[in-house]
Amino acid sequence: MTDRRDTAQPAPDGGPPTARPSRRRLLLLASRAAIALPSAAMLAALTGCSSADVGVVVSTPTPLPTASPAGSTASTAQSGGSTGVRAATVTPTATAVRSASGAAAPAATIELRPPQVGVGEAMRVRARVPGAATASVRFRGIDYQMLPQPDGWFWAVVGAPTEQPPQANSPVAVTGRTASGQPVGTTEQASAIVAVTRPVDYLVASEAVTAVLTPDAGVREETLRAQQFAAYDRSPLWTGLVQRPCPGEITTHFGQGRSINGGPVGAFHSGVDLADDEGTPVHAAAPGRVVWAAPMPIRGNSVLIDHGGGVKTGYHHLSAMHVQPGDAVDAGKTIGLVGMTGFATGPHLHWEITVWGVNVDPITWLTQPFGPES
Repeated sequence: MTDRRDTAQPAPDGGPPTARPSRRRLLLLASRAAIALPSAAMLAALTGCSSADVGVVVSTPTPLPTASPAGSTASTAQSGGSTGVRAATVTPTATAVRSASGAAAPAATIELRPPQVGVGEAMRVRARVPGAATASVRFRGIDYQMLPQPDGWFWAVVGAPTEQPPQANSPVAVTGRTASGQPVGTTEQASAIVAVTRPVDYLVASEAVTAVLTPDAGVREETLRAQQFAAYDRSPLWTGLVQRPCPGEITTHFGQGRSINGGPVGAFHSGVDLADDEGTPVHAAAPGRVVWAAPMPIRGNSVLIDHGGGVKTGYHHLSAMHVQPGDAVDAGKTIGLVGMTGFATGPHLHWEITVWGVNVDPITWLTQPFGPES
């Protein structure tokens, strides 16, 4: 397979930290790791701050191509609940297309699936732009390059992060260009970013669980995540739905807010925890190319697969890894075994799906297709 990648630019803050992380950053890493922070006294010892000074920060989305490292995750805390999208009324209508000169251009067609997107969820965008050789889509103020399809349409998948505030009016705009780069027009489709109701995960843990939560571990985790999301394979390799990587019970849902040791609700769980016996085979959720297979300080033994088109899946806390970077894998291939490496209180798989570095709910992808052909 030809290795065609879109290279990411450094984050606005200069990329991964190279010095001791701030106390707020350390708290964010811990809470997103789905581990319980220790008591206020131990927090002060770990982070150098008082209990009154502890808070949670959220990252600001950056223009693509940018790989914003997703938060760390690890947990087997027993928590569950269903998710639901708060209803909003949206009438999908395209605005008139105008060329660079202001003259009316042939009408473009935009298809959104779903027509409005929940926070922490993904949206597939397809567009037909007459006279365009290339196209890009603007979503949440960020431009994404669309990929041409054999049927004459362009395709992209985008995601709304859990930190994204709901927006009743969040249009999706597609711009087409000729082969020489001249714009042939821009058209918009009405859409919205809606709230999603998810349960709160109330975590309690002993000092033993958080003993390895050190500033150095936080720095190394963020540095590794920056490397993992610095580039993407261009062409999508998957079709249809993704597969569940192991049959375990969901013990922590995606996007659950964190109340740590009775504290305020803070950061969000960036994946789904599937509890299963240690040694249970873990399978690739879709075809792709392995881009990481090595330990991480917080996520433990981890495998990341690039599925093309900005989509990657992550499989964490493995007891064993059966693939290596560069391996091409089919859906269903065994890539490792369930374990409890890293920050974990019991054997489970922490499964993630990211879209251009934005963590989205993996469970949705089991029932809703986001590929270009769907």
